[in-house]
Amino acid sequence: MAVNYVKVKRTISTGNTPGEKFLARLRRGNDVSMNQVAEDIAYSTTLSPSDTLAVLMALEKVIGRYVMDGRAVKLGYLGSFIPQLSSKAVASPDEVDVNTIKRFGCRFFPSTEFRRNLAKTSFIESDMSVKGLVSEE
Repeated sequence: MAVNYVKVKRTISTGNTPGEKFLARLRRGNDVSMNQVAEDIAYSTTLSPSDTLAVLMALEKVIGRYVMDGRAVKLGYLGSFIPQLSSKAVASPDEVDVNTIKRFGCRFFPSTEFRRNLAKTSFIESDMSVKGLVSEE
């Protein structure tokens, strides 16, 4: 497996060497639906697609419930969903209350093994030329 990328032109206005530059950008494939994930898991296990989909749907709800309860969810090789809170700094402990909380969210952190495997990913340049296009010459 390999990740596809395309070359893009950007105008960079900051830094030591501003101007027209080129860089690689991810060429994302089609999104994968939960139904497709369920079918792929079912194909490689003894579960039916509908059983697998039911488990995935339950997993979604359970992870959401744990995180909203302030608990980290660690999913082995995949990684962890960690709840995060940001709040306003105040002068004394007595001033800290629910009104000083600005945002509550969740971050995903890949496991060490997953990160290691991501670092080994190979890349292929995508051919973005359109076949059958008549050139104007």
